[in-house]
Amino acid sequence: MKLRDISSIAVVLLALVSCEDNSYLSDVYVQPVAKFTTEKTTYEVFESVVFTNAGAGQNYVVFTGDQGHNYAEEGSTGFATASNGTFSYSYSEPGEYNVVWIASSINTSGEIEKVTASAKIVVVSTDGGLDNLSIARLYKLSEYGSNVYYEPDARFVSATTMVCPILYDAWRDATFNSIKAQQMLSFELSSSLASFYWLNPQTNEYVEIKSNYTGSRIVEFVQDGKLAVQKFKVVTASGFETEYEVAPVMIPQFTKFAVDGVEANIARDIAYYDRYNVELTLPAGTDLSNVVPEFEVMKNDPNLVDGSNVTVTVDGAIQNSGVTAIDLSSGEVVYTVKCNLLGSSNEDYYETAEMVVKVLNQ
Repeated sequence: MKLRDISSIAVVLLALVSCEDNSYLSDVYVQPVAKFTTEKTTYEVFESVVFTNAGAGQNYVVFTGDQGHNYAEEGSTGFATASNGTFSYSYSEPGEYNVVWIASSINTSGEIEKVTASAKIVVVSTDGGLDNLSIARLYKLSEYGSNVYYEPDARFVSATTMVCPILYDAWRDATFNSIKAQQMLSFELSSSLASFYWLNPQTNEYVEIKSNYTGSRIVEFVQDGKLAVQKFKVVTASGFETEYEVAPVMIPQFTKFAVDGVEANIARDIAYYDRYNVELTLPAGTDLSNVVPEFEVMKNDPNLVDGSNVTVTVDGAIQNSGVTAIDLSSGEVVYTVKCNLLGSSNEDYYETAEMVVKVLNQ
């Protein structure tokens, strides 16, 4: 039951006794003492908080301190406790809340006496408020149809850091269909009352952005020609802030693979974003048991690759272009390419891809 003011109870009681002697009120009067308890002082979002009376009075009302129930704000509402003096509540947002407990009684003169007590409740969230994030309409995938887009979902690598995989095809100089262009994000927050902000690296100021809103197509994942970690924050209605980092990391791929001067045809597997078919046609009689391929990753672009952030392996063994021999006699060998974000020391900021080398015929 919600009450705007405890006096609403008094109106009912006074109406019942207005025509009678108030002397009986002395028999039921209890001097109000405002005191309450909770099991602890820190709770998680949506965890049940039980407020229990530890004082005295005839009626009790609790203002939980969150939006719409803040005792200090005009127009806010409180909650009447159960007859046993308890009230259960859960908070939808993290923050620090000032809980106000009101104990009241009607004295022998028919007047309301009320006293208050207050305490702090801290509400925390393990996820900080950001549930998911993706780049909306980053790159149009023509092989799937005219209106199909690559929209990468960022994955959490810690509570406040995410990695967003970028298709190499989107690494192009253009004002659309390119990671080099300004991006629009799609995201969900734990609370509909929270707001989401991007830290503009040019001004070093936070700018509020909306999910899937063209007016918020302002996020730039490329700075000084290189992919760069972007900073965001979630601000709840109570003012609680959680900062996040989102690292755009390229899904690596071979852009060249050759054996004895014969170059392979490289194409992404249409069923995967991180798997490429590398088809090689070699002359008849070629000894496939000991070939030394030459390869390059993402055209060895210095804005993506510096020689230390990309590793190429086969069954865990490091492969070096023009140096490491492999056995292709089975007709297929799978290379694994791992790319760490250039310039970052965070080992969690990486993506991997498979290059499936197939010998079609001899």
